[in-house]
Amino acid sequence: MPETLHRHLLDPATYRESCAQVEFRETHISRVYLTDRHAFKFKKPLDLGFLDFSSLAYRRHFCQEELRLNRRFCSEIYLDVVTLNRSAEGYRINGPGETLDYAVRMKRLPEERMLDSLLADSRDKDLTAEIDRLADKLVEIYPTLPTFRASGDDSHVAMMRANWQENFRQTRPYIGQTINHELFELGRHRVGRLLDRVEPTMTRREKDGFVRDCHGDLHSRNICMTQDICIYDCIEFNRRFRIGDIIGDIAFLLMDLDFRNRRALSERLLEKAAPILGDAGDIAELIPFYKFYRAWVRGKVQSFLVDEEDTAEDVRREARQQALKYFNLGFGELAPSGLILTCGLSGTGKTTVARALSETTGAMLLRSDVIRKEIFGHDSRQARPGGFNKGLYTAEKTARTYAELRKRSEKILAEGKTVIADASFGKAADRLSFAALAKRCKVP
Repeated sequence: MPETLHRHLLDPATYRESCAQVEFRETHISRVYLTDRHAFKFKKPLDLGFLDFSSLAYRRHFCQEELRLNRRFCSEIYLDVVTLNRSAEGYRINGPGETLDYAVRMKRLPEERMLDSLLADSRDKDLTAEIDRLADKLVEIYPTLPTFRASGDDSHVAMMRANWQENFRQTRPYIGQTINHELFELGRHRVGRLLDRVEPTMTRREKDGFVRDCHGDLHSRNICMTQDICIYDCIEFNRRFRIGDIIGDIAFLLMDLDFRNRRALSERLLEKAAPILGDAGDIAELIPFYKFYRAWVRGKVQSFLVDEEDTAEDVRREARQQALKYFNLGFGELAPSGLILTCGLSGTGKTTVARALSETTGAMLLRSDVIRKEIFGHDSRQARPGGFNKGLYTAEKTARTYAELRKRSEKILAEGKTVIADASFGKAADRLSFAALAKRCKVP
């Protein structure tokens, strides 16, 4: 967008409404201008292969598609498609004169109620009730979406194979920047084998009606937790990214919660959404595959920012780190399960290391201090109550804590996942009991 046009869109006089100031947001494919009451979303004139906004006619078409498709999820905020016009009186939205561009006009949503903001600002708050509300919304919406059945080159399996080939082709230039060569080749090898293995299940589910015209970009930045939850910004530019198994669409949000280290909420959402996902065996088989797919897509998109000309250097650095984290998280979904123990005295940094391992490998983190306070009724955010062999730290309470830690670890291992047990493990007997657990579960 020319700088002159950008300046006019930052001018409140361009809009047919009272507004003191216009705010600006940008993604790699869109430019959004925010007045007090509305958001005006313009598409960048790009042709990236998987999307084409290069002509005015294409941008008009995809604005109309964005309106139509997103009204399925949140009809009340998607208002209309508007024009940006230029005449002797200046630049105006829906004004007279030459049409310069098109935009989708939406009601402005409260940023403090965006799910990603809630997750960032409420680290120590219980968001279970909010996740339950969201699950109810998903259970309500997804069965109403159009069913998609096809065969041959248009089948869901064929689309997924094409998507993966595109992923590898578009990620290859970033080998050495956001993903190393060994992981890239491992991904190509593993995906081919995985697709061959899950193809019968995917084909059967398509016949059974689980493949639908979905959202395609269901993550926490596209969800606003207002009284009537608003899910917005679905993919309009390429149906190949939007049509898919319901499990795959919801797996994007599950992966996003995992990425934000909110695995308990991810598990809760999956549990509550299960009634619309079909057979439990299908869920267990497909969720890791789709999480890996979604993590790779996000890693790829972050990689795009690394060499975008107009991107600031600090943004590039952050994008590089985010991409690395997404790729690591994705591979963690495919890794064999295992049991990791942290050992050492209090205050030596065990939890810091455990959190870092959890974030980069996708392993579930169980902390003995949190479990101890849950069992005995203390706020997990409070400082450690009691000293050695006192208060919560008597021998009896410590034994109960380790027993519960062992029980929860066994449950996670039985689900085929890796668990990090974060505790001091000062006694050899405790370490040996967890070694026996690993042997019993046949994991390293």
